[in-house]
Amino acid sequence: MTNARLSMWGEDECLRAHQATLAVLVDPGAEVQNARARELLAAAGATIDGTRASIPAKLVEDALTSAPKSFIVMSRGGHDPLVMEQGNTYYGTGGDCLHTRDLDSGERRRARLADVTALAVLSERLPGIDFVMSMGLAEDGPTESPELAEFTALLKGTRKPLVVDPVCGPESLAAFRRMAALAGEPNSFMIYAMPTSPFLHNESALGRVMGCAELGIPLIYASGACPGFTAPASRSAMVVETNAEVLSGLVIHQLARPGAPFVYGTSAPAMSMSTTSIVYVAPESYAMQQTLCDMGRSYGLPSWTVGGCADSNTLDTQWAAETANSLIMAALTGCTMVHDLGYLESGVQSSHESILFADELVGFVRAYLDGVPLDDLDKAVSEIRAVGPGGDHLARPHTRKHYRDFWQPSLVDQWAHDHWAADGGKTLNDRLTAWARELHSQPPVFTLDPSVADELDAIVSERRTA
Repeated sequence: MTNARLSMWGEDECLRAHQATLAVLVDPGAEVQNARARELLAAAGATIDGTRASIPAKLVEDALTSAPKSFIVMSRGGHDPLVMEQGNTYYGTGGDCLHTRDLDSGERRRARLADVTALAVLSERLPGIDFVMSMGLAEDGPTESPELAEFTALLKGTRKPLVVDPVCGPESLAAFRRMAALAGEPNSFMIYAMPTSPFLHNESALGRVMGCAELGIPLIYASGACPGFTAPASRSAMVVETNAEVLSGLVIHQLARPGAPFVYGTSAPAMSMSTTSIVYVAPESYAMQQTLCDMGRSYGLPSWTVGGCADSNTLDTQWAAETANSLIMAALTGCTMVHDLGYLESGVQSSHESILFADELVGFVRAYLDGVPLDDLDKAVSEIRAVGPGGDHLARPHTRKHYRDFWQPSLVDQWAHDHWAADGGKTLNDRLTAWARELHSQPPVFTLDPSVADELDAIVSERRTA
């Protein structure tokens, strides 16, 4: 293999962390706040004391054996499916930002359902975005079943596979499946859920864990542990706690239905003790995420991590640096799904410009990860000999054939100063905003059939009046 990948832990280190994980799953175990989940655990051999479950190693090993190492998430047309397995990497946006940067005024304001659709419409156009999340927690969404309104807004904007992170009961999962089927493909979405750190699987999360398993909806389960707050303030302890929370969720998931599709979720935010902010782009976070991706690789499970995001409050040089750094670090993990592309303000704010920039960077990252293949060395030697010392390759057929293999940016400026100045001396932000507005003014490349849109709206209304 010539593609670039990074690892911090080999099999020996992963095994040591796995053994530590098994130890904490026995003692202290996990809080399981769902009666049926406790029944499943008890029947399989776990020790239950009230709501506390002590999970033996055999249940973990059985779950790791039964969880599929590969499965497919479909698009609803026009895009390739996601083949969810180690060795593939896909990139997508994030979910549920409270605020968005208004494309017309540049002002920070509360997100609306129209923003969810508009950002999905943008993502539909972008080749670097493989899956789509809401990027908005809409202030104008209904108070009853807002997750269905958000899902409808996404279905109206894009045909790409969706990832939804709802706070909902199992009944909404069946509604999602019905809605996706109406829109063209029932198996075109995934559900993202999280335990409550430390070691607490609440009723709502477990409803989604078991509901997804029973319906065959792919589940992404990721810990939200934060070092120094809900996890110990050390890297190794943080990794062990995160791993234990995810694997205990996997055990319950696989007991509900062995073989149900599951994604090993990695997340390792940091908390600034100076500001009390949850920090996305910190060196320790990405070191821990790397080791967690190494753990996911050792288990052979599809995996999930964070990248292409920023803690900056606005589109400035900090934002550009953090977006680029976090994306390349996430890509190098070899993780299957990299999400939160386009986040600003530590996941509180979204924008058209930040998604466009992340899409541009995905092209850069993919070109870098392709590495330097050695399958054309004979032709390379022949070409070098044909030109010889002192010649040039500019007009050669070999150049015409291969020069497009090099990454060609759309928004990153590579012109000499005179050309750049003659074109108005535009900054990266100028170009991003102008291109975002141009795309926004164009007709969408995909429009949901009006009758289907009406049916989706009716499902949301039915739930509101039920």
